[in-house]
Amino acid sequence: MKEAADYLADIKSVLISELRITDFSIIREESQGKIGLYRYRILSDDNSLLEMFERFEMTDTGVNTLKYSFHWQNADGTIRKRWDNAAHHPEIASHPNHIHDGSEDNVLPHLSVTAKDVLKIIFV
Repeated sequence: MKEAADYLADIKSVLISELRITDFSIIREESQGKIGLYRYRILSDDNSLLEMFERFEMTDTGVNTLKYSFHWQNADGTIRKRWDNAAHHPEIASHPNHIHDGSEDNVLPHLSVTAKDVLKIIFV
């Protein structure tokens, strides 16, 4: 993959092929050469909701994620996990990358993730 549009098409092919995804909507999607961003909303068969946002650039070695937030919640709105790189937890060793695990207040170190990483975690 060399172009941002290719990466977006690749993510959407995973969303379409995953049988436990019952619906997804494209909230925003942009690609200009090697730069792109998207915001997708995914509903799974257990009625959990995954909101995905990623701003990225394509490099010779793959995808370089500049900004991301992958928010996964139960049907009742309670958080399951949120992976993001907002710079609001400088105390975390992996700053700015971190995960909110089970609640907003349970913030743990985590390596940077991409859409495919998160989809693999949730649906494998």
